[in-house]
Amino acid sequence: MPDKITLKESYIGIPTRSWQVILGFTFFRLFLALFLPLTPQEAYYWSWSRDLALSYFDHPPLASYSIWITTLIFGQTIFGIKFAAVLWYLGMNVIWARLIQEMFSNSRQTFWTLLALNASIVFELYGFVITPDTPLLFCWTATIYALWKLIQTENPNWWYVAGLFMGLAWLGKYSGVMLVPSVFLFTIVSTHQRKWLLTPHPYLGVLLAILVFSPVLIWNVQHDWISFAFQGSQRASGMGHWKVKHFGELIGSQLFILSPYLFVVVIATLFRYGRKLIRGMEDKLLLLLSSGLVTSVFFTAVSFRSLVKMNWLAPAYWSLIILGIYHLFQTPNRFNRMRNGVFSSLIFLLVGISVVAIPDVPLGEGNTWSGWKIAAHDVNSVQDSLRNEGESPFIFSTNYKAASLLKFYMPGQPRTYAQDIIGKHALQFDIWLKDENLKGRTGLLVVDDRREYRFKSKKITPYFSEVKKLRSIRIENFGQMVRKIDIYQCTDYKGVE
Repeated sequence: MPDKITLKESYIGIPTRSWQVILGFTFFRLFLALFLPLTPQEAYYWSWSRDLALSYFDHPPLASYSIWITTLIFGQTIFGIKFAAVLWYLGMNVIWARLIQEMFSNSRQTFWTLLALNASIVFELYGFVITPDTPLLFCWTATIYALWKLIQTENPNWWYVAGLFMGLAWLGKYSGVMLVPSVFLFTIVSTHQRKWLLTPHPYLGVLLAILVFSPVLIWNVQHDWISFAFQGSQRASGMGHWKVKHFGELIGSQLFILSPYLFVVVIATLFRYGRKLIRGMEDKLLLLLSSGLVTSVFFTAVSFRSLVKMNWLAPAYWSLIILGIYHLFQTPNRFNRMRNGVFSSLIFLLVGISVVAIPDVPLGEGNTWSGWKIAAHDVNSVQDSLRNEGESPFIFSTNYKAASLLKFYMPGQPRTYAQDIIGKHALQFDIWLKDENLKGRTGLLVVDDRREYRFKSKKITPYFSEVKKLRSIRIENFGQMVRKIDIYQCTDYKGVE
């Protein structure tokens, strides 16, 4: 039954028990941000924040802008980088709580829904790992909340709030464009809201979104639209023929990032409410369904022809989980099963985080972070020795992520290079101009034994007079080799034609 909460039981419309969930998980993320290692992706986006621009090669700039702000406060540290993610997720949880409480007026339901949302790996991971997905998820949530306020008030100004956050979602990640068909689906299907299509407000809201997004457009005009080509036409051209393999991989990855229980909740919600789409449902339920349906269907269809990364469906899930928990609360006999399912998801989450929290955990290709701080220390000592001999070495790797990790961990955080040194595309590293006097200098190449970083001498030697291994760094734990990182001295760089 819906309940009424007094002022003493709530703050800014959020029940006290829900605040306990929000603040509890926020402190948990702060703890993780203090102790967990920097991921290669975070190092890459951090490197953008050290060279602020209107946009970047492979993603828009909002994540890196937020890193720039939080590292101004906490310094160029791992915590300073990760704190950006904690802030975005604190804001998103507040919006979630207000949306759920305002929609359903049931503080018990709000509590359990928030617990379920925070119990999934996908919505916990981006709360302490900052990537473009983090601001995207916040801005997506804020856009849907603005449309909920439109339903409540019928005040057209909420179209402009929605347009503002939609533009910020695009500024977070290009997949934020999926908000456009999602909002259109909601508006055209709702018998009460389609009237807005005969007014200028939704169209002016989209124009506002484009204005907010304009820095990315300006940057792409200046760089021959390379971001749109990379994320659009190049990905489309890379699609193969219809096959089931990638669909199976998608199912496996989504079971992992959601937890088995929440995955079942999401699938059941899509089928249960998807059948009601044409027959009609309450606007608040239609809004939640529309927010997740379009993205789910689109990327599932893509998975039959191409690899879909596990995080691409993340914006679809939060509203479907809210809708799924709502349905379970309509059938009280299912409460115990739902509670047990949420607790199983929490256990699944804690096991996953515990594994990652183990220093130098032997996860094979899954461990992307171990060894780089030690490698940076060794590279610095080699660099100092060469400088004492009158040389001016530069540092590079065969992968842009490794180059970013080296930059972060090296004393003074100097310029590093990636596979652009040997004429290979290196995303944002292609945009950053190389020093004019690299030719003739010695390069220190740092590579590890992961497949994407692996050293292949035939690809390196044509660009130098001599390539020789200086040392190997072996990281071991639990009697297993976790990582091997090699340092090579590459003499007399010839440059790229």
